[in-house]
Amino acid sequence: MVPPAAACSPDGRLVATGSLDGTARVWAIADGSVLATLKGHTEALSDVAFSQDGQLIVTASRDRTARIWHVKDGGELLVISGHDGAVTNAAFSPSGRYVVTASSQDRTVRLWAGESGRQIAVLAGEVNKTNVQSAFTRAEFNPDGTRIIIVSGDASARIVRVFPTPQDLIDSAQSVVPRELTPCERRRFFLPVEGDVGACHS
Repeated sequence: MVPPAAACSPDGRLVATGSLDGTARVWAIADGSVLATLKGHTEALSDVAFSQDGQLIVTASRDRTARIWHVKDGGELLVISGHDGAVTNAAFSPSGRYVVTASSQDRTVRLWAGESGRQIAVLAGEVNKTNVQSAFTRAEFNPDGTRIIIVSGDASARIVRVFPTPQDLIDSAQSVVPRELTPCERRRFFLPVEGDVGACHS
């Protein structure tokens, strides 16, 4: 059974709820009226969250996708797909530049570009030496968007560094490698790479 999903908008005026019927609804707190119904998921919703500016909502579903919606009219903006199992939760970074998603079924946490839906990185979920994975159940940004906290089903938590802007990432990469980065190094720091780089050795 998927637990109910609900979130309050940053200004406290709206509530978003996710349902087992695959829809989400946006409600006005003042009078309880439905302002928008978000339709597109094909299975039950597991999470809903507002962007910090209150203009967007991200939903997570058992249909293996997360979706971004306009709050004002309920229009679907973007479908985020790539998980191999139900998406447990989804959250915006404070800037809205990124979305983080977690799946307890495929046991991964993934970082996405909020504007394009492009997968930037798999932050957790690699098979360990015993070929057993922990069920990562939830991931959230810290208030300034520089860290992602990942809570695991094995009763552990991890903190992953995130760069609020591409320039922050480039500056950090160049502080580690103070020269022009090779294509393999650019891939390591999740920077764009032109053409087929081939195998990169760690």
